Amino acid sequence: MDIRLFQSDDTESLADLLLDMSRHYNGDNASTRDLVRRNLIENILGDDSDVHAVVAVSDRRVVGMAMISILYPAPKERAQLFMKELYVATDCRSQGVGLQLMKWVARYGIARNCARFDWTVDNVNPRAVEFYRSIGATHQQDKLYFRFAGDDLQRFADDDR
Repeated sequence: MDIRLFQSDDTESLADLLLDMSRHYNGDNASTRDLVRRNLIENILGDDSDVHAVVAVSDRRVVGMAMISILYPAPKERAQLFMKELYVATDCRSQGVGLQLMKWVARYGIARNCARFDWTVDNVNPRAVEFYRSIGATHQQDKLYFRFAGDDLQRFADDDR
């Protein structure tokens, strides 16, 4: 297995993996492959994106990915590495792909002077929570996670106060 930053030859295989992810999390409400592929090309890999796609490739198939960004500022005028998503293909779980992706991302962050590596996980995903605990990650309880979504986001943006 090769873990590295995304290359253009990975586009179709990464679109397949993102479709698998959409189906995993959204069931019958999953996006179509065309929509997933378009989002990958236009947004995730788009000119305005600061996201780096890290891929785990086995036999030319993307079997896992992490979507990461480096953010500033962070403590001591260093950077913060943030992982938005870690996903491993349904048929490749429990084979060490996630662990190897996490290690690659950690090394990437260290090489770029990151003081920390942060991510979120849904509390309704006990398997992921257990995975992160098993690799020694610390559950941060001193931060609160806030969100505007859907109509609330639009209302807030439109509010003139």
